[in-house]
Amino acid sequence: MPLFSMTDANTGAPKIAVASGLGVSANGLTLYANTQASAFVPGLSIGVFGVSKEEISLANNATKKPAHTGWVLVKQGTGSRTGRIQTEVLVAGGMSADAAPGANDNILYANT
Repeated sequence: MPLFSMTDANTGAPKIAVASGLGVSANGLTLYANTQASAFVPGLSIGVFGVSKEEISLANNATKKPAHTGWVLVKQGTGSRTGRIQTEVLVAGGMSADAAPGANDNILYANT
């Protein structure tokens, strides 16, 4: 069984604990497209997103643009850390298009 795939879908997200440094044992499947604040870490919104080159190139992603395409861990602060956004590329590489374009778009990295 592969540890991830390059298809932007929750079933393709990394199966390892991607945020263990924050005390979160959740894997990519659990964190996929999560934007809910304090769901896993108090005062922090943390999620895993599949990002393609088309999604990176969009202007509305400029403030949270990751360094590469692939699986990206996004941490956004709340409260006194509001507006602080950190991205970490977990798996760099050629992310394919969304499994179901439009219907599967996530809030942070939409195709349109």
